[in-house]
Amino acid sequence: MERVLRLTTFEDDQYAAEYLAYWLSRPPSERIAEVERLRREYMLAIRGVSPDDYPERLRGPLLLIERE
Repeated sequence: MERVLRLTTFEDDQYAAEYLAYWLSRPPSERIAEVERLRREYMLAIRGVSPDDYPERLRGPLLLIERE
């Protein structure tokens, strides 16, 4: 099977424009949930790490320094 690569812009590609419009119309909580789903899928498929073995969230700051 031959791989086909096509370069385009959002303005030129109607599907991409509709896809972008869809996600921009969704509430922030739904967008974040989708990013989390994609992160878990990536960890399992690409990195070979079970999502259950990986932290649910990114780490917060290790040290908080207050400045004047």
